Amino acid sequence: MKHQSKVLLIVFIGVLIFSACSNKEPNLKTFYVNSISGNDVNDGTNHETAWKSLERASENIYKPGEKLFLSNGVTFKGKLNLKGGGSKESPVIVSGYDSGDGNKSFPVINAKGYVAGIQIQNGRHFIIGKLEITADAGDLAEPEAQNKRYGVYISANEPGEYSNIHLHDLHIHHIFASENIQKDGAKATSNIGYGIYVQMQNKEAKIKNIKIDYCNIEMTGHTGIRLNGAGDETGRVYLDSITIENNYLKNIGGPGMVPGTCENVVVRGNVTDHTGSSIDARMHARGSGIWTWTCNNVLIEKNKFMHAHGKADSHGAHIDFNCKNVVVQHNLSLDNAGGFVEILGNNHNCCYRYNISINDGFRVKGENGASQEGKVLWTSGYVGRGNKKNGPYNSYIYNNTVFVKEGSRSCFSFTRTTEGILIANNIFYIQGKTVDVSGDQDTQVEDKNRTIENAIFKNNLFQKSNILPGSLIIKDSEPLIGNPMFTNPGGLIAEDYIPQNMDLIKDKGIKIEKIPGDEIGLTIGLEVESDYFGNAISGLPDIGAIEL
Repeated sequence: MKHQSKVLLIVFIGVLIFSACSNKEPNLKTFYVNSISGNDVNDGTNHETAWKSLERASENIYKPGEKLFLSNGVTFKGKLNLKGGGSKESPVIVSGYDSGDGNKSFPVINAKGYVAGIQIQNGRHFIIGKLEITADAGDLAEPEAQNKRYGVYISANEPGEYSNIHLHDLHIHHIFASENIQKDGAKATSNIGYGIYVQMQNKEAKIKNIKIDYCNIEMTGHTGIRLNGAGDETGRVYLDSITIENNYLKNIGGPGMVPGTCENVVVRGNVTDHTGSSIDARMHARGSGIWTWTCNNVLIEKNKFMHAHGKADSHGAHIDFNCKNVVVQHNLSLDNAGGFVEILGNNHNCCYRYNISINDGFRVKGENGASQEGKVLWTSGYVGRGNKKNGPYNSYIYNNTVFVKEGSRSCFSFTRTTEGILIANNIFYIQGKTVDVSGDQDTQVEDKNRTIENAIFKNNLFQKSNILPGSLIIKDSEPLIGNPMFTNPGGLIAEDYIPQNMDLIKDKGIKIEKIPGDEIGLTIGLEVESDYFGNAISGLPDIGAIEL
């Protein structure tokens, strides 16, 4: 019996050892790179035997659970080309590290002359953070860098699903290609420098689950963050499940953020400041804080869109054509040349609600190269150059607070191709002149007598009578007139627009219901639980974006 027990014990111990060895991931490594003390002949697996260059780090094929650390406070020249990838349970981590001298500043990747600072093609399960990336023109190290440049470039060109890439705490700045190209910016040419670009290069290469948060992006030739699915004459495949949160974008040459051919997108808590910037002569000099194109199910909330510039578009947030279920809510839109609301053609069931707009839409067509008027509210049937205009369909604009200062002209434009629109419970406090500029876009509409079908325009508050142009194709049928008594009208922060006139504001909103003929409403729901500041809404809503 003693002999049997001893045998069983040995077998049991053997099973445990085998099990432990089987569960342990083989050759799981952490790699280090230090451009000062490293050497590329090293194995790179500890501080003392670090690699020296990004070129050496780019030769490795990374496996699930492996890590790549770049030394803090050190500059690396070239491009980090990440190959391989992790798993859902064990992603590959790329980050900065303290090599022992206590330096907390991010490692710097200087990709001058290269197409990107970090490039991932056909990669899965990467977490990349705490790095500084710049790529400002320079002599060409790669031919494709001549007229395009990226801080981070993620792409897929082989069949399969490529998912779960998280970019966080990146400082991306001065991203400029070596040469400008012809583009529709302020000048004949623009620089195609993007902070972060995610691209499906064909419909069989599916990208899902991208998260970008706590990144600081500034001084790009063109776009701050751009995401593109894939499509051809046979249809589209959408880049799926995107989260863009708590990023800060300043002095961006083009638009701040552009989700294109994407679905299931959340854009929350970001700040864009001076998109469409021209402080560098190479910049595109035209861009909204965000615009969506050919997207489904997008929530844009709790962002600040400020100081957008450009000859056209350049709103705080605008919904470009071919979108469904895009909701813009709880945002501050401040001093954007193009305006506040822009909903283009073939858009279905899109919405602006519980936003605060301050001094938006001051651009004047023909002045300083402007090709479009700035507009407070704008619906357009535009669906691409040369295509017949249609829509937008079932647009919801409610419970927003709009203030425009004296001396700034406010334009409104509603295309006759609009079908289904609701404008209710908004505050329009417009001190200057208002103009109907709808005629600019209806020159291509065949029926010049066409009216907008299923239009509900009522129960909006104006600080005085006859603010809206009398020639508008739709007008408020039941306007409210009176002073909301803002805390500080003319101020530049949201708190300045808390109304004090309880009798005029409190519970005076109407319940928002579906537009006649619309079976959907909003997939996210027409009822809103909280106002701009997060205050709970109960019973009938108040007028404007703030619940008293």
